[in-house]
Amino acid sequence: MIRNSGRILFNSLKNSNVKLINRNVIINSNIRLFSTSTNNTIKESVEKKAETISNKDNIASPSSKSIDVSDLAGNADYNFVFERIKTCDKENYINSLLISDPIARRVAYAIRAFNIETVANDHSPKSEKISRLRLSFWKDAINNIYNGKVYDQPLTRVLAQVIKEKKLTKTWFIKILNRREKDNQQVQIKDMEELEQYADDIHSSLMLLTLEGLGVKGNHDVEHCASHLGKAIGIMVLIRGTVYHLASRKTYIPVSLTTKYGINVESLYRGDPQIEKLQNAIYEMASCAKLHLDKAKQFRGKIPHPATEAFLSVSVVEDFLERLRKADFNIFEFPNTQQHPLLLIKLYKNKFFKQF
Repeated sequence: MIRNSGRILFNSLKNSNVKLINRNVIINSNIRLFSTSTNNTIKESVEKKAETISNKDNIASPSSKSIDVSDLAGNADYNFVFERIKTCDKENYINSLLISDPIARRVAYAIRAFNIETVANDHSPKSEKISRLRLSFWKDAINNIYNGKVYDQPLTRVLAQVIKEKKLTKTWFIKILNRREKDNQQVQIKDMEELEQYADDIHSSLMLLTLEGLGVKGNHDVEHCASHLGKAIGIMVLIRGTVYHLASRKTYIPVSLTTKYGINVESLYRGDPQIEKLQNAIYEMASCAKLHLDKAKQFRGKIPHPATEAFLSVSVVEDFLERLRKADFNIFEFPNTQQHPLLLIKLYKNKFFKQF
C-alpha cells in the first residue's frame, strides 16, 4: 500500500497532544442588530431591513446607520467577540490567549471571529444563498471600514478599532472573503496545488493578520514561515473535517486523488466509507501538510519575538499528524475529539521560551 512506503515521513514527529475543536466546521450563530440612533424614522427603517432577513437565515445584520471611525468598540463589543471565539473555536481561543500583548490579543480574537462569520454552516442550496449574502455583507463591511465608515454591529466595531490601531492590511481580509466565495460553489477541489492555495488564501492570511497585530510586518522570513504553516494548518483543518463535510455532501479531497485511487464520491456521500481507498488519499493530503510543517520549522531561530507567539500552532499540527498516523490515516476511527493536558503545557513552555 502506498501509505506504508511513505510513513517514514512522519517518524520525525514526537508525541504531543492537541485539544481539538469539538466541531470540525465552525458554526455561525446569529448576531443581534444594534441601533444607537434615537431617531424613530431611522429606527423603523433599520427594523424593516432586519425583518427581511429571517433569524434562521443566520446573517449578521448591520444597522442602516454607519458610525464614525472615532466612535468605535466598547467593552461589550470586545466581550461579544471574546465569547464568540470561546464558544465556537476553542483551539484558537487558547492559542490567542497565549499572546502577551493585550492589544495584539484583541486583534487575534477579532480576526478569528471574522473567520467564524465567513464559514458556511453547510452546503445545501439554501445555505449557499445565505452564505453569499453573508459574504457580501462582510465584503461591504470591510470596504466601508477602510473608507472610514463602520456598520453599527459589535464585530464590525471591534474590527474597525483593531484595523485603526494596527493598520491591518485590507488585502488579507479580501483574500479570505474571495476564497470563501469560491468555496461556496459546489465544485470539488481539482488537485493538490489548488488544495494548498485554498489553505494559503485563508489560513496564511489569518496568520499574517495576527502577525500584523503583533507589530510584525515586512519580515521575509516571518512571512515565508507563515505561508508554510498556514498551508499545513489549512490542510489539517480540511482532513479533520472530512467526516462532517461528507455528511453535508461536500468533500475537500482533490479530484486528482479520488481519480487516482478510484474513490466514488457519490458513494461516500451515501455512507460507503471505501476505507482503504480513502486512507491512501488522506495519507497524501497529510504528507503535504507534513511537508509544509517541516518547512515552517526550518525557520526556528530566525523568527524574532513576539512573532513566535503567532506560530504556537506548530505543536497542534504536529500532534494531529502523529495521531492520524497512529490511526493508519483512517478518519472514521480517528479520535477527533481527544484531549490531552500535556498540549497546554507544551504551548505554555514554547511561549515561555519564545519558541515554536
